[in-house]
Amino acid sequence: MRIYPVLLLLPGLLSFALGSPKPKVWIYTDMSDPSLPGNNHMGTINDPDDVSAMAGYLLMSNRFETLGIVVASTHRSQHAETPNQADWAEATFGRAYQRDLPGLNHHIGGFPDSHTFIQSCIKESSERYDPERTYSSLESYDTVKALFQLAVDEPGPIYVLCWGSLTEPAILVNHCLANDRSDILRKLRFIAHWTNSYHHQGSMEHPEDVANCREDAKACAYLKESALNGHILFFECAAIGQHGIVSGSPKGAPYFDQFRSSHLGTLFVEGKFVHGGVDHSDAATYWTLLGNWGVSLKDLLSNGASFPEIELENEAKFKQWSPRIHDELLRRSRAAGAGGT
Repeated sequence: MRIYPVLLLLPGLLSFALGSPKPKVWIYTDMSDPSLPGNNHMGTINDPDDVSAMAGYLLMSNRFETLGIVVASTHRSQHAETPNQADWAEATFGRAYQRDLPGLNHHIGGFPDSHTFIQSCIKESSERYDPERTYSSLESYDTVKALFQLAVDEPGPIYVLCWGSLTEPAILVNHCLANDRSDILRKLRFIAHWTNSYHHQGSMEHPEDVANCREDAKACAYLKESALNGHILFFECAAIGQHGIVSGSPKGAPYFDQFRSSHLGTLFVEGKFVHGGVDHSDAATYWTLLGNWGVSLKDLLSNGASFPEIELENEAKFKQWSPRIHDELLRRSRAAGAGGT
């Protein structure tokens, strides 16, 4: 029998569990405009699964206090000359959200007036983390600096959802340690999807051999080491979004076509619809944060590590809860489409 380290209920996590203020969220996503042609398996520059994950997040956004959403946090060289992706996100998600907002607030309530999208500072440079460097200044990294400055003023905790590369979080942690700002790091909780897996892409010998970790392997290794050394709190979801939420979902166009009654629901379905379902695997980060949909942060370790058994257990939990997760998204999409009358 394997004995797992005890995960203490952290300050902030306890208050959230007891139904106090909404968790504060900052998102780093590699999402970009899927109409821009690229050479990946979908014919796009970046995998469009985050389009679906983002639409789902916005449908659930009355459950969070969203501080910022950084888009195109990616290392694709094609992005050196692509249009501003924050403008694309605002035109796509911002417009859809505004159209659906009356229905969401009338039938459910508590949704914010808008959301802020920011283009990543590494989108055009494709820069990766340099472990030999001390990032004493953030002047060249505006989307890292923005989170740092927020954390100066916010009491915390701030949950940083990582949907792809870990470059920007790694630069932030390096900067805080270099400038003796452990007070900032104590406010942050990093939640990452599929930056390791013992069963999917990765192996027992090399769980780090997965796409989101390979994307910037040195950043990934640095954050995991920082977590193991106690500098940060880092929750590793492993592949439970893809092989739990996505694999366990209802299947077929008749079910998912029901989402088309709203603008956000349409984005959810059309972002990445494959194998009879919607691929929104990074959504595991926010369903885990909500805590009452099969898997919660207390089911994960806070030191960036995971174990084969933990991954399979949480994968099974999300697979069991997946129909209810999708039905909740559908309920909200219908509410959005029903309007404010």
